[in-house]
Amino acid sequence: MGEGMFSKVTIREGHDNFFTPIRLLFALMVLIGHAFVVTLGGSENEPAIFFHYRPSYLAVNLFFIASGFLVTKSMLYREDLVEYGAARSLRIFPALIVHVFFVMLLIGPFVTNVSMGQYFSDSQFWTQPLRVLTFTDTDMVLPGAFETNHENIGSGALWTLRYEVLAYIGTAAAFAFGLLKHKWLLIMQFVIFALAWPIAHLTGLYDKIPATLQSILRFGLAYGLGAALYAVQDRVSFHIIGVFVLGLVASLFGFPYLDYLETGQMTLAASLFEIVTTLWLGYIVFWMAYVKIPALDPLKKLSDTSYGIYIYHWVILQTVFFFIPTINAWALMAVTTPVVIAISWISWHAVEKPMLKKKVSLSKAVKTRFGRKHPDQEVVQPAE
Repeated sequence: MGEGMFSKVTIREGHDNFFTPIRLLFALMVLIGHAFVVTLGGSENEPAIFFHYRPSYLAVNLFFIASGFLVTKSMLYREDLVEYGAARSLRIFPALIVHVFFVMLLIGPFVTNVSMGQYFSDSQFWTQPLRVLTFTDTDMVLPGAFETNHENIGSGALWTLRYEVLAYIGTAAAFAFGLLKHKWLLIMQFVIFALAWPIAHLTGLYDKIPATLQSILRFGLAYGLGAALYAVQDRVSFHIIGVFVLGLVASLFGFPYLDYLETGQMTLAASLFEIVTTLWLGYIVFWMAYVKIPALDPLKKLSDTSYGIYIYHWVILQTVFFFIPTINAWALMAVTTPVVIAISWISWHAVEKPMLKKKVSLSKAVKTRFGRKHPDQEVVQPAE
């Protein structure tokens, strides 16, 4: 069978993939879900699209699956902790720093109900960079800001970044201790979380542990799947039929989970729903990323605006709703999406892309500072 969406799909080396456009799609899914949260108040008002799963929840899991694959690939391609750390840091922090000051200086003064003197003198204003950039408090609650909205936080989506950074650190630590040398060790990153998830739920431990550990279980499962798929990439293939088959299988586990939500009685089948759904999402990610549809090849050249959309969408949703409190979720999406995409495009071209070009010089500077030798030429960066 020739190339097309009905052909067998395999993982290929290099940049010949659709990771950029599908991550853009995932970011827009988060925007769509959060438009309902902003207009209606509370995450419970975001509509479910697959049993109890909401768009933003699924999209973030999809991000972590892709990240597990691409970041593992980046680490093993470089085989250098300094180069890896430079690339990861420049991917996260420059755009995030600009975002923090964008919210503080360009949004906050227009959506606060306190005087400018009080706004700029409040300690809550001055401590925002430290709070956000250390991931201790990423909500960005500014003095008097968004007080008439359902939510008064300025950056409701940034909380997941702490787990992304933890995943980066975990991958670096695993490499440093030689735990990425063998495929079975990569696969174990998924297996450990796939075992921990049902055990935690069946024993009732999940509801007793802090929310941070609950999130580590959730994101570790998704990220670990991406790492495991990197290990077996030469042995797996994907087909559009498999997307529907695995979706059906996931649905079979979804009904016991709905019973659990009604009765409060956790069963093995219900506890496995998240795992099976994650496997299905992983299948979708890699079918979409590597399917060969020549007519869609121009999408591979899109600017990588997914990170910008992810970090900026919430504050733009909040701002529009602040000034038009009667707007509904669909109209809010229509108004904010072009604005968010425009800001994200600027972020990519003015901040993210230029800073990523400095990853080699940054790693050289670090190595020079600590007396390590460094290569004279730039390493070609794998798709990430």
